[in-house]
Amino acid sequence: MVVSYAAASAPVQPKSSQLSDPALLPFIQPDFDPVDHLNSVLPALAISSTQSKSSNAAALPLPDVSAQTQSLLSQLNAQTTRLSTVLTQMTDDILRSGGRLAYEVEVLRGETVGLSTALTEGLSKDVERFVPGGIKVASSQPAAQAKADAVERRASAATTGDDVKAADAEEDGQQETPELPEYITRLRTLTHVRSRLESVIKVFGEAMQWTLPPSEVSLASSLISVSAPEPGSDSHSREEKGREFAEKLRTEIADLVTGTDEGYEAAQARIQALRDLAQVWKDTAEEKARTRFIDGLVKLAEDRHRQLNSQYQRQPRSAPPPRREESRSRAPERGIGFLDNLNRMRENIYLS
Repeated sequence: MVVSYAAASAPVQPKSSQLSDPALLPFIQPDFDPVDHLNSVLPALAISSTQSKSSNAAALPLPDVSAQTQSLLSQLNAQTTRLSTVLTQMTDDILRSGGRLAYEVEVLRGETVGLSTALTEGLSKDVERFVPGGIKVASSQPAAQAKADAVERRASAATTGDDVKAADAEEDGQQETPELPEYITRLRTLTHVRSRLESVIKVFGEAMQWTLPPSEVSLASSLISVSAPEPGSDSHSREEKGREFAEKLRTEIADLVTGTDEGYEAAQARIQALRDLAQVWKDTAEEKARTRFIDGLVKLAEDRHRQLNSQYQRQPRSAPPPRREESRSRAPERGIGFLDNLNRMRENIYLS
């Protein structure tokens, strides 16, 4: 029991040299609690001057605690800046290595196809001298032929009353293809790695485009209130870019809702894609701000959809033109005119 407890309570060691700083060791522990960490690092606060020194000798007045807190925040800010730089460098390395890996996979693929063609066609006679029977390459034609034969056997078994399971077992036995060469398996693995890497690069690219204004980052969850950074050109440009991108997303959602009949479903799909992308910032300071922004997009889509429905219901329905009534009313007039002309012609004949 003692050994298991010691193993369970053993601290987690950093797996990367970037986290080897002892100041970062508490943050990578699975049972990390910010309140306990700050209580253990910062001294106690002396609430009143009459507090006995014997009860809490480590208690300090508010100015001293504030100075130590600012020093701790400066250290954490430096660590955050360093880790952000490291993460940016790693992201750039991934983006650069993606194209190189794709090129290497294509080159290896071409060489593999050329080698397979040379072994099965150009060097087939030479290979037969060393390998009796030559090299067997799996093709799709025997499998298709075996499947067609199995279908015919199943139909004949059904018509003659034989057991269909026997035909299924024979079909499964004939559909077994020979094992693929090792280079084909490795090539498939590299192709799979390439597709996964491209998806990761796409996610990182979309995440880098989704800039967030620094003023939107909520510090409500912070235990200590810190002042905002001094205004500068860098922060101002990030603020403008973040607000422009946010307005662009709002306009896109509004256009999707009002675009077509299925625009509301398209807007919901776009919002769900943004919600999935926001998982990149999970457990970070920007998670709540991005979640709040996505909730705002959901509310915007619902409001626009509700407005469209209300406008559609308020539109008066145009009555169809009374064509039949007009035709019916005009028909007697045409008949009366014809009879009058006929009577007039008859009178003229009699008079003449």
